[in-house]
Amino acid sequence: MKKYYSILIILLVLASCTLSGDQEKKLNESLSAYLFSRNECRLVNYVAFSYPEMVIAYKSQGDSAFQRAFDCNLDSLYLENPTLRQTIKENNEIHVEYELDAYHKATNEELEEKHKLVAISSDNGKSWFFIDKENYFNTKLLPNLKRLLKK
Repeated sequence: MKKYYSILIILLVLASCTLSGDQEKKLNESLSAYLFSRNECRLVNYVAFSYPEMVIAYKSQGDSAFQRAFDCNLDSLYLENPTLRQTIKENNEIHVEYELDAYHKATNEELEEKHKLVAISSDNGKSWFFIDKENYFNTKLLPNLKRLLKK
């Protein structure tokens, strides 16, 4: 009997970390749009799909900080082939970690290290915003972000 309870608990834990079909569809649509806008340097869309508190934080630091953070022409990476690594859900908050293949735009050489990206939804998967994992863990930039993912 204990064996069945253990299996049931494991299944409940796994089910709580997965997304519904609608959540997954919206996430995939948003991720595709984000990657397209970032890779093709569509600045307005790139900023629109970026995590809003991060955008506000960079804007508050002045124009030069904002440009360094969001100027696609300065970003030498081309990102593709996202691989989902983990999903954490707490109430209406969902954080999803991805690893992506990264290439130098100028040389088209693949970097050995994968690029890490986090998708965040605060409305139970209805809308998604994206942030590089290094910024996700930057407590000076985003002191009020509740980080569901661990380093």
